[in-house]
Amino acid sequence: MKQQHLYVTLDIEEAVNTDLIMTRKVGQGKYDVFHVQAPNIGKEFAAKIFPKSEKHEVCYHREKSFLETFNHPNIIKLYPVTTHEDAEFDLLVMEYADHGDFFEIVKKVGFPHEVYVRTYFHQLISGLEYLHSRGTAHLDLKPENLLLDKNFQLKIIDFEQSQTQVEQQLTARGTHSYRSPELKNQTCTDKFSADIYSAGIILFVFKARQFPFIETDKEGEPKFLNYDLFIKGSEEFWKSKAEKIGEKSDFFSKDLRALLKGMLDADPNKRFTLEDVKKSEWFNKPIFSPESLAQKMQEHLYQINPSSPMSPKTKAKKAKTTMMNKFFKIFGKKSHMCYRN
Repeated sequence: MKQQHLYVTLDIEEAVNTDLIMTRKVGQGKYDVFHVQAPNIGKEFAAKIFPKSEKHEVCYHREKSFLETFNHPNIIKLYPVTTHEDAEFDLLVMEYADHGDFFEIVKKVGFPHEVYVRTYFHQLISGLEYLHSRGTAHLDLKPENLLLDKNFQLKIIDFEQSQTQVEQQLTARGTHSYRSPELKNQTCTDKFSADIYSAGIILFVFKARQFPFIETDKEGEPKFLNYDLFIKGSEEFWKSKAEKIGEKSDFFSKDLRALLKGMLDADPNKRFTLEDVKKSEWFNKPIFSPESLAQKMQEHLYQINPSSPMSPKTKAKKAKTTMMNKFFKIFGKKSHMCYRN
């Protein structure tokens, strides 16, 4: 298969014409995301591809309109890009997050200590607070939409389903397992509160590598089989969750239980606000600095798997490969997909 390139004008610090080489698919959902390299400026990015049609252009312009106004260390950065008028697709060119999404981290290795969980939760809440301060609700928060950059810092992505607080909500939003009860039954009047519920599910998953509730759907109405045990603070609930991962019930501290209960209240009027979250005892315990977090994560991943692409040893070997060799390898792979304007 002949290698095809995408020629665009990319505005980083100043507008430059560059050839983007799409090397591999790094994300797949409603729209594909590719890792791309710009050899003439020595940078790499992520490119999200939107086919040209009225339906897809609405999604493209919606996500672009949000991202181009954001500037926060825990929200993915968008780079202005211009393609040819006759291009068969639109694309968003964003910063590349080297270490992938949180779902893979949680699923494969988890975190060795609660300080890791709290540090990343701080970054999530910081990004969420920024979004809400700008009148935007994400509405699809989940580990798959949280990436790790080259320094293992959290980046919130995917704003296709986002809305402003004042927009009328027409359909249910978000991924089912992380969606608040009021989004599921389409009675949501406070989208910021719905985001807080999703963040609470994420916190539980970060800590326990499982969902808090067993959900069934009887007579068209979603029900949580163990929600009553959770909201009442039953020791049976916490014990059962801890045993699933080989821990004792004190694995969930009193402070963490109180925070989760406040964030996951099914009644949005009783649910914690962001200020309540930030004032909670668990939230105000120690966290890592960004520099320390990067070092700790590298050490953790190396201990789990010394040959991991994320480990310092493997990354050092990779760094020795010359730029020319990298492109020879790319050109030799038949599975790479690229686009031409």
